[in-house]
Amino acid sequence: MSTKFFNNNHGNTLFEKFKGIAEGMPNLHSFLAVVGYFRSSGYFKLRKELGDISEIKILVGINIDDIFRKHNKALLMLADEEKAKEIYHSGFKEDIVNALYSREVEEGILQMCEDLVSGRLQMRIHATKNLHAKFYLCLPENHSEHSDGWVIMGSSNISDSGLGIKQPPQYELNVAMKDFDEVKYCSDEFWALWSEAIPLTAEDIGGYTTETYLGYQPTPYELYIKVLIDTFGDQIEDDFSIQLPDGVKDLKYQKDAVIQGYQMLMQHNGLFLADVVGLGKTMIATMIAKRFVEENGRNTNILVVYPPALEDNWKNTLKLFGIYKKAQFITNGSLSKILEGRDQYKDKEEFDLIIVDEAHGFRSDSSGKYDELQKICKSPCANLGFLKSLQKKVMLLSATPLNNRPDDLLNQLLLFQNSQGCTIDGIPNLKGFFTPLIYEYKKLMRERAQRDVTSEVDKIYEQIRGKVIDKITVRRTRNNILNDPDYKADIKSQGIIFPNILPPNELEYEMDVDTRGRFYETLKQLTDGRSENNPRGKGLDYARYRAVEFLKPEYRSKYKNAVHIGQTLAGIYRVHMVKRLESSFYAFKRSLRTLLRITNDMIKMFEENKVIIAPDLKVKDLQAKNMELDQIIEYAVAKGYVREDILFTADCFDPIFLNMLHHDREILQRLNSDWEQEQDDPKFDKFRENLTHKFFDKAINPSGKLVLFSESVDTLSYLYERLTKEIGRTDVLMVTAANRNRLMPTIKENFDANFENESTKYNIIITSDVLAEGVNLHRSNVIVNYDSPWNATRLMQRIGRVNRIGSVAPSIYNYMFYPSQQGDKEIQLYKNALVKLQGFHSAFGEDAQIYSKEEIVKVFKMFDNNVKDSIDKKIALLREVRDVYNSDRKLYHKIKALPMKSRVMREKDKHRGKSVIFVSSNVKMEFYLATSKGVEAIDFLDAVKYLKAKPEELPIPFTNEIEHYKHVNCALDQYTTEYVEAADTSSINRVDLDKTSLEANKFLRTIKQITTDTQLKLQCDTLIRYINEGIYSQLPRYLKSLSREYKNDRLKMKQEEYKLQMEIDKLIVGYQTMNKEQRHNAQDLSNPQIIISEYFK
Repeated sequence: MSTKFFNNNHGNTLFEKFKGIAEGMPNLHSFLAVVGYFRSSGYFKLRKELGDISEIKILVGINIDDIFRKHNKALLMLADEEKAKEIYHSGFKEDIVNALYSREVEEGILQMCEDLVSGRLQMRIHATKNLHAKFYLCLPENHSEHSDGWVIMGSSNISDSGLGIKQPPQYELNVAMKDFDEVKYCSDEFWALWSEAIPLTAEDIGGYTTETYLGYQPTPYELYIKVLIDTFGDQIEDDFSIQLPDGVKDLKYQKDAVIQGYQMLMQHNGLFLADVVGLGKTMIATMIAKRFVEENGRNTNILVVYPPALEDNWKNTLKLFGIYKKAQFITNGSLSKILEGRDQYKDKEEFDLIIVDEAHGFRSDSSGKYDELQKICKSPCANLGFLKSLQKKVMLLSATPLNNRPDDLLNQLLLFQNSQGCTIDGIPNLKGFFTPLIYEYKKLMRERAQRDVTSEVDKIYEQIRGKVIDKITVRRTRNNILNDPDYKADIKSQGIIFPNILPPNELEYEMDVDTRGRFYETLKQLTDGRSENNPRGKGLDYARYRAVEFLKPEYRSKYKNAVHIGQTLAGIYRVHMVKRLESSFYAFKRSLRTLLRITNDMIKMFEENKVIIAPDLKVKDLQAKNMELDQIIEYAVAKGYVREDILFTADCFDPIFLNMLHHDREILQRLNSDWEQEQDDPKFDKFRENLTHKFFDKAINPSGKLVLFSESVDTLSYLYERLTKEIGRTDVLMVTAANRNRLMPTIKENFDANFENESTKYNIIITSDVLAEGVNLHRSNVIVNYDSPWNATRLMQRIGRVNRIGSVAPSIYNYMFYPSQQGDKEIQLYKNALVKLQGFHSAFGEDAQIYSKEEIVKVFKMFDNNVKDSIDKKIALLREVRDVYNSDRKLYHKIKALPMKSRVMREKDKHRGKSVIFVSSNVKMEFYLATSKGVEAIDFLDAVKYLKAKPEELPIPFTNEIEHYKHVNCALDQYTTEYVEAADTSSINRVDLDKTSLEANKFLRTIKQITTDTQLKLQCDTLIRYINEGIYSQLPRYLKSLSREYKNDRLKMKQEEYKLQMEIDKLIVGYQTMNKEQRHNAQDLSNPQIIISEYFK
């Protein structure tokens, strides 16, 4: 059936209708249009089809685009010609920015300008009426009832979408009429409106064009500086100043860190503040917090999370800067108090800024405290404040955020980022980026016993550094500061010295023949236990720790992963025993006696047919206090344990288990008897020798202070006893977790160079790692590591105690007792430490060798890991653009105002045929390198290498290079694919999720299927979204565990629907975050824009 109506379906568009009229109306003289808005970018197609038409008049009404809504209200009330032109001017420029980047579009825009100049096109804007009508007239020169004429009315404007030339086309509905009376009526209306409208002259449009990329040709230098301005943003013009309290040094590198860190906090909702130990992270974080309070308003609330030893430091620093009353303070093991509403803590939603000190303590996403912190950090802000942010800001402080594995960094990132929709440039999916690197790292760790893998580990961490760390981390080493002329001059003028950290000094000791034999035999017994890989092993089985593993199947089922747990505990204790042997013979003997005692206690339980398995009850400790088994059982019941759950008889176990216990007892009795005869201690002898002749040599230790660390408190007690009683030293202070708080004033008086009332009562401090964090010991410049910590980065923190602002000695001496070759062969302590430290250096950089002389220390500048001892490139680039701002403010603002899509063509043989494209949205910015082979995302610094230019370089004329247009559109397509589509979690496919998340989602979908409760279904949808976006790490694991209880039994799930409802309710309350609309508004990745592009011809 024939109809006058048509929509924008293929072949039936407004454009096709115009084309048909033009072809079928030979006397077409005039094209008259009344439109709500006019897109100059849509003119190019229309203009071609209008051919040699004599008269084109376009009347533009009120622009209803969102960006002009605030202006339109004024236009309804004012007939201000200049105001109307100003608004059209803005719309014209916006149109060119948003238009398709193509030669054809640009030629159409320029053709429109030429038509205006020639008078062929006339345009007017209607500024006094709420004009929403859209109609188009195609008329002969003298229209009458005897001649053709058309009027088209409907919803379409002159734009690519309105005309239907954009794919897929936007739905429009129009009607085409040619009855004379209808056409005449519309023609009369047009001329009436036209007479009221404001003419746009060629001069107007010409002036508008010069303010777009089509009318201005920047120089390569201007384009280069434009990229620096847009990249560094507020850091350049930031004149933020803070009134420093009395006694606080005004350090330029700290002020720059505050500016840089604050920008990262705003852009990414979090950052790592990872300056190496001793450079004032607490002070920098407090200044960032101070600024945040001033920007966000008086209702801002801060939560400071820290290890117990650092409480006074944080409270005193926030008091110093006047924001103490804005903060609540909590130790890193007490976060449950906030979630449970205890001890007058605010609700988690009331905090706006979270500061986490020693954040590497939250590197494991399987711990309870990690889950608690993530719940706090990811909950929305109740107080929007002046910054109107629903997302909390999170500062993670640590000189060692990378502790053991790439997972460490990922887990900490997920405290303020989501796996999907990540704000870090170049990383649309955090887990997608990290997963292959984690897999490769684990593979290398399995091979490290057979070959050197440090160079390959380097490559992994270099990728992480370049793609992730550089963009969300404020980190400077001392060498970075010393290599920057301004920073170096600043610290020198204030009398600050950075000591030189010398390479490690090895302290090796030799054992006599008898001791060596005993040592080797013991090592064999400790490590040669039976296993799948060593079924004929004759050493210790560590059976005392493997009880659940050898329960008969019907009893073992109540313990998840019982076999794995037993083998893991045995492995941990094996390492513990070897490390004790390495630490000191005294510590090893005590551990040997303890293992023998608890093995005997287990055998005794079998003899009495009362075997207690209750890990949380600490049965071994109760037995050590001589409690009888019946007393322990009654004690357990009183504590709430069910007797049947913890008490087993001997026949509940595989008979082999008791044999293993007896086997272990025989070995332990023999070893214990053998070691009781050992009276020599060659390691202490070596220590005493150096104590006399080296450690207190005035040439290296002018202050006469010594710091010694050991992991073993037993070793410390042994050393203290021999130093005080045997050597007769009265100036030894021993510090452990038990006495740290009580002794803190004494520690400061004797070892803190910043303390006013110094004391010389104690000159040697021997301590466990309880003092490895957040304590100043820098009156000393000599440190002794009596044993090697299992966590190798702890070594770096130990050195940080003596390498701090205020250190006065020119050099720091680091002495190491290395593991013996035999011990290293078994637990590879040395290689583990080397690999872990090397991984840290590759990711973050360090100043000096810490563990061994073999260690490859990369004193790379943050953006060039091939250059040693040269200026930090990021600081250098920031300083370059700041120099422009300070020296030529007019040029700076001119470059800053360069129009979107600004471009340059340059001639460089080595880059011929390449384009560099800078694309950005409200959240993300990205650089691309395009060639004939394709397009790839590149790092900011890689882009700068292409874009860098001197002020005197001139561009070559921009010709219509088809290849360049293709490059730019490919970059936009890639950006859209990687970010805009990735941000839409409804489109996440199964490949993007790990197995645990898939199983959790399947379980939630099953709940939706078995329930009729609408609220429960909506809650399941919410949890599915949380999982798809990768917001909470432990949520999918918990749901997976819950699903295993039901084993996809729908009948059981239906019968226990109320129980499931309670579980889901608990998860919704605990794992609360922004809703979908809030998240979209906070992180809008749509409408990516071309900032600049550069083509090399």
